[in-house]
Amino acid sequence: MSETTPRQVLYGLVAAGFVLMVIVLAAGGAFSGLTPTWWSVVLGVLVLTGGVWMAFNWKRTGPVLLIAIGLFLIWMIGTLVVAGA
Repeated sequence: MSETTPRQVLYGLVAAGFVLMVIVLAAGGAFSGLTPTWWSVVLGVLVLTGGVWMAFNWKRTGPVLLIAIGLFLIWMIGTLVVAGA
């Protein structure tokens, strides 16, 4: 097994920051009534699934960053779509 590099740690922390940001933004939208309940539940399931996978595979920096940024994009685009509905 190879040793963990500083770059892997940095990218893991950046990905964790994106996931935490999505959690805060999704919770804010849910509590403020900006988004419907079903959207908050769907986003919660996505964040939980992605977060668990990322926790076990955090050394695979490419997929981890793609998932983290993808969750943010899903939140952003989805919230814009459902908030106007």
